[in-house]
Amino acid sequence: MRNTARPKLGILQWLRPGEVERVEQLIRDLRAIGVQELRTGISWADWHSKDGENWYAWLLPRLAQEVNVLPCFHYTPASLGIAPSECSPPRNPKQYADFLDVFITRFGEHFEWIELWNKPRSPAEWNVTLDPDWLIFCEMVGGAAHWARQRGKKTVLGASGPMDAQWVRLMCERGVMQYIDAVGIHGFPGTFEFWWDGWNAKIARVRNVLLQHRCKAEIWITETGYSTWRHDEREQIVAFLNAIRAPAERVYWYSAHDIELTQNALCADKRENYFGLRRSDGSEKLLFRLLAQGGVEAVEHSAWLGKSSNARDGKRPVLITGGCGFIGCNLADALCAKEQPVLLYDNLSRPGVEQNAEWLREKHGELVQIEVADTRDSRTLSSCVQQAAAVFHFAAQVAVTTSLTDPLDDFEINARGALNLLEAVRGLRNPPPIVFTSTNKVYGSLEDVDLRVAGNRYEPIDPGIRACGINEGQRLDFYSPYGCSKGAADQYIVDYARIFALPAVVFRMSCIYGPHQFGTEDQGWLAHFVINAIERQPITIYGDGKQVRDVLYVDDLIRALLLARKNIRTLSGQVFNIGGGVENTTSLRELLALIGELHESRPEIKGANWRPGDQRYYVTDFSKFHTATGWSPRVQMRDGIERLHTWLCQSRLAPERMVATG
Repeated sequence: MRNTARPKLGILQWLRPGEVERVEQLIRDLRAIGVQELRTGISWADWHSKDGENWYAWLLPRLAQEVNVLPCFHYTPASLGIAPSECSPPRNPKQYADFLDVFITRFGEHFEWIELWNKPRSPAEWNVTLDPDWLIFCEMVGGAAHWARQRGKKTVLGASGPMDAQWVRLMCERGVMQYIDAVGIHGFPGTFEFWWDGWNAKIARVRNVLLQHRCKAEIWITETGYSTWRHDEREQIVAFLNAIRAPAERVYWYSAHDIELTQNALCADKRENYFGLRRSDGSEKLLFRLLAQGGVEAVEHSAWLGKSSNARDGKRPVLITGGCGFIGCNLADALCAKEQPVLLYDNLSRPGVEQNAEWLREKHGELVQIEVADTRDSRTLSSCVQQAAAVFHFAAQVAVTTSLTDPLDDFEINARGALNLLEAVRGLRNPPPIVFTSTNKVYGSLEDVDLRVAGNRYEPIDPGIRACGINEGQRLDFYSPYGCSKGAADQYIVDYARIFALPAVVFRMSCIYGPHQFGTEDQGWLAHFVINAIERQPITIYGDGKQVRDVLYVDDLIRALLLARKNIRTLSGQVFNIGGGVENTTSLRELLALIGELHESRPEIKGANWRPGDQRYYVTDFSKFHTATGWSPRVQMRDGIERLHTWLCQSRLAPERMVATG
């Protein structure tokens, strides 16, 4: 009887000659997620290519130092996308067995199992007994499996796709299965399978064939995965859980890394580029982060990150896009404290935001609903908008540096995502109010504001700006792709309010900080400085450190957001600069001195050149919003930074409760 325990988890990653750094990254990733099983290809074509022998002589020992390797011996060069003309594959059983024998002799100490893969082309009517390629292949697999057994290796019969049961029956009838220890099957439900009745049914068909032929081979899922080409990382988790709950002895998940989107690497089918646990830029997808946090158990615990439910007790939820990020989770907390249900719309692409969501659910229960989706998914976004009492649009790509690396992705998230939201709202009879958080970066580098040095900071020469800061009359100057994408969204919001009479407000924000923020150099820099000081890590200062910002504690921002919603009828169509103002300003040098006082040691500082578009001075003039609503900041800078420092110190002492930012 089959063991009913959870299948052993492995990763499938194809590796090509010369990909040394990919191998090292793969090893680091497998170590991080606690996986000890790796399936990878051994190609006849690669072996006979220049430096092919040296490649495998390095690869197999290196992998075996860290993991249990399942080498998958490819029958055809096409298995790895190699043109048949580059190398002639083996055409008789002895050649294939000899190929395995060479590897077992030279590298056999590094693996226990071998996989014999894959089938030749499939006859049109599956009349396999009449096709000479199939007969040759049966002899090849049978001979190779017999010889591998003689050499002390366990054998896996490679998968053949949708026709797994027929394939296994053929091998049983040809006498091959007496030399096979495990049968591999594969499938990609949700990505490639047009007809799918579940792993249980698929495995049952294969197991019935094995029982009919009195074969005791194990059943492994040797290849499965889910492509996130539509940015649906939640569905990748669902597919993973379905596979890991299947009645199989082992599951190999494809794959560790997305395919790098270079001209030479683009697949004909876009879906094939996005199967990884990491994106091509190296960033972690949600499934990777959960596995790294607590293995399969952590992924199973994430099942509550499900589709949103209907309005609670008939009360429509407030929709917060990017709702699991720093500002979103603080706003959600404030709303739920007043018994207002919230719907957090977030693709959970940033490290740590899933912990924000879990914190909110633990604190507020069913008041918090999650929709794990991307704003580029217009259909899902529209469905959520239809049930919303109000919309706070925070979802964005937030880093100037990232926008320089991938301007197209930056545009799709920031500009296209905002337009998708506006179109969804425009289609409703009674559109909900929208509050959109823009950025002071829409004003560019502010080169037209003349400055002078005053001690450890810059200050404007103009006494009016020095006394009040930058107001909404400052000319727009979309600097950097990030500035362009956020600026485009900013202007779309304003124009839809004007042309289509949508109730919408734009906040152009300065530096926001507070609890539940885990900042980086590119976003949330104040929290980043405090975190590095706590962890005794050096802080990089770009420029001379005299650049000035006003800072606003997140509780004050939440009050402003709620006031904007409350007063939407009189505020609609307007833009407001929101920040701490002239009473809450600091230069980088002054901030570092304050952090040194709080932490009783001055952080180590490293210098670097100015970055493109850096503003030497930006301080918010929030008088327009103050006049309209009476709002002004209540938390003074020193008090707010002390609160943040205390929260971060406590979080560092309890890392399992550390919550990161969007």
